[in-house]
Formats: sequence, C-alpha cells, structure tokens
Amino acid sequence: MTDLLLYERPVRLNRFAHADLRYTPPTDFMFCRAVMAVPLMAVEFPTACRQYPIVFVQAPDGTLGAQAVLSLVADDNAFVDHQGRWTATYIPAAIRRYPFVLAEIVGNPSDFDVAVDEASPCFSRDHGQALFSPEGEPEPILKAQIQFLQAVLQEHRRTLQFARALGDAGLLVPRAVDIVRADQKRFGVRDALVVDEAKLVALPAPTAQAFLASGYLGWIYAHLLSLQCFLPLANRTGQTVDEDAIPWWGK
Repeated sequence: MTDLLLYERPVRLNRFAHADLRYTPPTDFMFCRAVMAVPLMAVEFPTACRQYPIVFVQAPDGTLGAQAVLSLVADDNAFVDHQGRWTATYIPAAIRRYPFVLAEIVGNPSDFDVAVDEASPCFSRDHGQALFSPEGEPEPILKAQIQFLQAVLQEHRRTLQFARALGDAGLLVPRAVDIVRADQKRFGVRDALVVDEAKLVALPAPTAQAFLASGYLGWIYAHLLSLQCFLPLANRTGQTVDEDAIPWWGK
C-alpha cells in the first residue's frame, strides 16, 4: 500500500535489526487527530456509509480510489475528541492497521514487506509484546497484524477494480457539496467524485447485470446513501465532542 498519510518514519521490519522490538496497541487516536480523510475499501461501504461521507478520488497517475471524509476543515478530524477517543462506532481499516503497513518491494510488485511507523510510541525495546521469537520467527501478535494487512491489501485491490469499473462506465462525476449548518456556518467540498444517479439508471442492461453479479450495485448505493452524512459531519466539525451527547444516529 502506498498511502502513508499517518506514518512519520516508516521502516521495514527486520527480524535481526528489530529482534528485541516490542509492541503495545495504541491507547488513543491522537495519531490521526489532524487527518481529514482516509482510504476506504468498498467492503467497508455498507457499514461506513451510516457515519461517513464516501467519495471517490483520482490520484495523479489516474488511479481511482475511495475515501471516507472525516472533516470539513483542515487539521481537525471530527471523529476524534480531545481525549483521543474515536466517537463513531465504526473505525476505518486504514486507521485500525496503524502503526503497521505493507511496503512494496522494488522490482517485485506482487510481494510486500511489513513496515511500521518507527515514530509511534507503540514500539519499545523494554516493554510490550515481543514481535519476534528468540529464533527470529513472528510472534502471534505480529502474525495477527500480517493477516490483517494481507486482508486489507486484498480488499484494497478489489476496491481499485470497482472504482476503475465505475470510471470506465462513465458513472463518476465531480460534485460540489455545500452545507449550511443551523448556526449558519457554511462548509463546502469541491470536485469530489460521486456516482451520477441518472447515468446509473441508464446503464446498458449487460453492464447493470455485471455490476449486480459482482456486488458492485450494493457498494454503489451505500456510497450514494453516505452522501447524506455531510450535514451530520458539518454538525460535528469544530465542536468539542461529548461522546454521551452524540445520538445513536450520529455515530
């Protein structure tokens, strides 16, 4: 995976250099307090669509992907409170995998190394769970992380295929989103790529059938439903979040 938004000093794990490295899971989410959006896998859409706006983005190389929008203002994740608690019920996988990530191997695009954020306080030489056994083999905690990262990679590839299919079908269009909160504060998102519903219903029957058979239609409608989350997101933006004050439908 090439997205290293959260990683200050990513390094590849090495069983010799990191033989005595120990890991303690994060106790809060302050590491992503300033993140405005994160990559989202299509398999996450049905759950995430109830809490986050989901939009599509195009990388400079033309690759299409999906993101969950976490904030409408710079450097202020609306889902992390001042105590570092995540205040929604679903946490995107791109957040949950931190501080681990897969790193591409130059010249071998089908294989990956496991990397970690060396700057994360989750790692220590004197406390926490060992990542490697005395023989240099991954301990259960590292094996579990590797399995999770591999599952994320597989679903990430499926998401790229899904987004590419939407682009090839001409369904993605840039959309300006304007939100006016009850206190008259205004927020806007420009050039977010979204599915055009008129083009969706006009799909040729073979394409619509292929989308149905592949599960794409469910993901598309989850994306469209998620666009209703822009106003709840605006209501969160810039507020001091009290978890007990958030209604169930806002989580």
